[in-house]
Amino acid sequence: MANHTLILPVIQNWSCHNCGGCCREHLIEITDAEKKRIEDQKWTTADGTPADRPLIQQIGRGRYRLAHQDDGACVFLDSNGLCRIHAKFGEPAKPLACRVYPYAFHPISGNLTISLRFSCPSVVQNLGQRVVEQKPDLLQLAKLITADSQKSFEPPAIHGNQKVDWADIQEFLTAFDEELSDDSVNFATRLMRILTWLELVEQSTFDKVRGNRLKEYLGVLTKASRKAQPDNDLPVLKPSRIGRILFRMLVAQLLRHDTEATARGGLSTRFGLLRAGLKFTFAIGRVPKFQESVSVTKVFGGSTDSKQSPRFADLESPYNGRTNEIDRLMTRYFRVKIQGLHFCGAANFDWNLVDGFRSLALMYPATLYIARLRASRQQRPQLELSDVQAALATLDHNYAYSPATGSASALQRIRILARLQQVTALCGWYTQ
Repeated sequence: MANHTLILPVIQNWSCHNCGGCCREHLIEITDAEKKRIEDQKWTTADGTPADRPLIQQIGRGRYRLAHQDDGACVFLDSNGLCRIHAKFGEPAKPLACRVYPYAFHPISGNLTISLRFSCPSVVQNLGQRVVEQKPDLLQLAKLITADSQKSFEPPAIHGNQKVDWADIQEFLTAFDEELSDDSVNFATRLMRILTWLELVEQSTFDKVRGNRLKEYLGVLTKASRKAQPDNDLPVLKPSRIGRILFRMLVAQLLRHDTEATARGGLSTRFGLLRAGLKFTFAIGRVPKFQESVSVTKVFGGSTDSKQSPRFADLESPYNGRTNEIDRLMTRYFRVKIQGLHFCGAANFDWNLVDGFRSLALMYPATLYIARLRASRQQRPQLELSDVQAALATLDHNYAYSPATGSASALQRIRILARLQQVTALCGWYTQ
């Protein structure tokens, strides 16, 4: 990675619009050098920082993070949603984690590929400057990210112990991307085609299937899947009871929004989260309210303001989730994650390519499930684009980042859903 060659998403825009959400939603751990730099900046109450607490909080032996105000905001966030460090000393003076977000840098074939976190509303809405036009700034960040790293990353396994080199991983990524780009059919059909031929990939060995042979192999699979599913007339199968239970467990984990307020909440807060998780798992009564991010509420409005939440059964009816504008959003989301290798390997708890793609595929029904919840709370019988944008920003906060979503039990859940043919069923059922 010494030459810092970047592979950038060509279909994504982003510029910061100062919603301040990232300065409230994330706990920023800092390095020793960053700690010293902030201390040397000599902050006082005259700069607007709080006087009743330290600016840096110790979180373990030799570990520190930026402290937060009572309302959950970073101590350096001002009333206009701007960073005081940035305003006084310039953008390079901020901690690296703050400078990088919402970008995500991942190793691929000796280079770095870039994805974005859709928890940022500006990313979800595709607002701002084209990412490919930001290459000089991203190169500078890449140098900082890899400055102390000499580690050489191995490509993720395809499945089990089946491994290929980086060039062949790229063949899989190309096949995914080409399938997802086929706008002759709707997004649900494209996704189900890939899930169908991944079942055959999972049964294959790749000791001798490399290079051109692998490219031909993937070509045969994609042609066969398109022939088997030539149009949008897909059978819609209701997921089984166990399938829906496992799915709602996944959704509950993606919804969990741990912030500074959660950390301060104590036992009662944790008990409330457990109770909400159990309600989601077993679809008990009405859907519990959940903590929405400040940025989602600010940009899209809150979905928990209504007096009465819908029952879980209300979310099983069709909500017209296969519109062109929703398809375009989900296509962009998936392609950015695929091009940025943001679903497997080092970017997703070292999961293999098949498991990782299935975890990404489940983000589709999960997003539309929460979009249904937002629409239902507003007493609307069908989805609007803003419902899906808000839901995606909410769930992508945790995807590939929350330890709960990368646990052994989470991986086992995805494998059970795949073995029971429930991943495709969920993708069909909740996207109606």
